[in-house]
Amino acid sequence: MTERTEPDGLSDERGLLEGWLDYYRETLLVKCEGLSGEQLVARSCEPSTMSLLGLVRHMTEMERVYGHRLADRSIGFLYCTDENEEGDFEAATAAGAAADIETFREHCARTREIMAGHQLGDTFGKKSSHSLRWFYQYLMKEYARHLGHADLLRERVDGATGE
Repeated sequence: MTERTEPDGLSDERGLLEGWLDYYRETLLVKCEGLSGEQLVARSCEPSTMSLLGLVRHMTEMERVYGHRLADRSIGFLYCTDENEEGDFEAATAAGAAADIETFREHCARTREIMAGHQLGDTFGKKSSHSLRWFYQYLMKEYARHLGHADLLRERVDGATGE
């Protein structure tokens, strides 16, 4: 079972950013626990292609783009391609569920490692347009946005509700 821990309320800025980002990552995994591959790819409602596994794959892409690229600007998307720009959602399969969740865990670990090697004020991007602090906040925004979707998807799949 995935353990979630809120960051200590007295942590410094870095501790809070790291702590909340990990909390959100763990929450997405909690929403997926105990479900079969078929349940993980169950879509919310037509015409949406959104599913819990699609969200995991989408957040893997976000970890790559807003984490891994800090170390290597040439890193591209894993699931989204020119042929299928929505491959994170549309190409999710029940048979690939366990591998996709493991890939997500690995990508989170790699992003954590990359971010730890930089200072919050370090800048990246064209003309150093974004700080590491911004990248933390952007990833948290993505997780916060999609965790609401995950709540609804999980409730639709098996009625489970909760934080």
